[in-house]
Amino acid sequence: MYVVLVGLILNFNTTFSSSLPSGSIDSLDAAFHVTQSQQVALPVAVFLVGYVVGPLIFGPLSEHFGRKAGLVLAFGLYTVFTLACSLAPTWPTLLVFRFLVGCGASAPQTITGGMYSDIYPDLLHRGRAVTLLGLTSNVGPLIGPVVAGFSSERDWRWMFWISLIMAVVTWPLLWFMPETRNHDLATTTESKPGDRSRLNMTAVTAVNLKKFLVVGLTRPMRMLLEPLVFSTNLFLAYQYAILFLYFEAYPIIFKGTYGMNSGVAACMLLPIGAGAIAAIFIFLWYDRFLENAKSREKQWSKSEEYRRLPLACLGGPMFAISQFWLAWSAKPSVHWSVPAMSGVAYGIGIDLTYLALQNYLTDAYGVYSASALASSVFTRNILAALLLPFATQPLYRHLGTGWACTLLGILCTLLVPIPFVFIRYGQVLRTHSRFLRQLRQLEHVADSHEGPRILENARSNEDGDVDHGLPML
Repeated sequence: MYVVLVGLILNFNTTFSSSLPSGSIDSLDAAFHVTQSQQVALPVAVFLVGYVVGPLIFGPLSEHFGRKAGLVLAFGLYTVFTLACSLAPTWPTLLVFRFLVGCGASAPQTITGGMYSDIYPDLLHRGRAVTLLGLTSNVGPLIGPVVAGFSSERDWRWMFWISLIMAVVTWPLLWFMPETRNHDLATTTESKPGDRSRLNMTAVTAVNLKKFLVVGLTRPMRMLLEPLVFSTNLFLAYQYAILFLYFEAYPIIFKGTYGMNSGVAACMLLPIGAGAIAAIFIFLWYDRFLENAKSREKQWSKSEEYRRLPLACLGGPMFAISQFWLAWSAKPSVHWSVPAMSGVAYGIGIDLTYLALQNYLTDAYGVYSASALASSVFTRNILAALLLPFATQPLYRHLGTGWACTLLGILCTLLVPIPFVFIRYGQVLRTHSRFLRQLRQLEHVADSHEGPRILENARSNEDGDVDHGLPML
């Protein structure tokens, strides 16, 4: 429970910081004399570019050298450059510091899923922990602009000071957190045949630095070629990009249409958080429904695809509906609460989709889950980083709120079938996955009497291939 709590607090810290500058656009513009509309979104955009770079390092690093080591290094980077942001003397300096903050901030989203996989072999408990992690991922960015919107009326630096205080308070919790990966790394030839803990890739994690650089750091990118990973990343990347696009679009909509100030306009994001919380209760209800079905030995409940994916089948359409709702209700003749309440449907939709697909990847890829999640973080942040500075202002300026949001809803509708396809063909896709075939081979080795000798040989193998045809992935 302590490890779960620390993971949630770390993730809330870093996601809270991701959207901070979007709530203080006017203050930053005045302080740094920013005049070009494309530059307004850059403090958030470069943070997301850091989110792209960080997972490619910290995800594989946590699989090879331990979860805690990766988190300590990354959160140290995050803390130091959060302080640096509050002291930035120029606009380019602030952007560089925000990029480095983003690099460090990416680790909790990348590593914590793998950390929960370490401590919860039971899929039910793991799924609930990942559910709470998803909640912090979606609520954190919503709270950031609200805090920044009100605190920056005094001084733009206050938003970074608040973020720094939160980070400093979190450090003792991280420092005393146990290493969840130690058990896997410590498993040796003394383990008994059939001990499933050896499945956690003793052979793969016991590698030297050269192998880590050659094999580990490229794994997230190679996993993008997996149909399951690519399709999941495409859907989540689009939803995530829209979330960050909203941080710039909401001020355009609610300040422009209803004359709100920055702090109040940022509060219009809060219904999205309410929807995200509602999604948690739906998720927990489905858990109980699934367990009851298993106890009655319903055939469908035994399928890997039915464990989480039906939630994404509900969440996808809800997400698309919210786009059309906002599109045609944000008018001066319609009370502001009507378009604001579209955020509830949005929050339910994005959370159910995110939680279902992230859990599906974590359950399917097991010890490779950190790399699978790293590839997910990479794709969704690169898309968001590109959309923010170059799409938001032109999109809403040329099309207006109605048609801009309608276009976003249409694009989302095209992605809605993905979880339905997974339910129908997911087992086939998993069967043909190179990485999952490797896991099945390792499971067979770990359960055999020859397993200890093979795994021990893998420790000293310098060519990158494990005995008995087990490739290093």
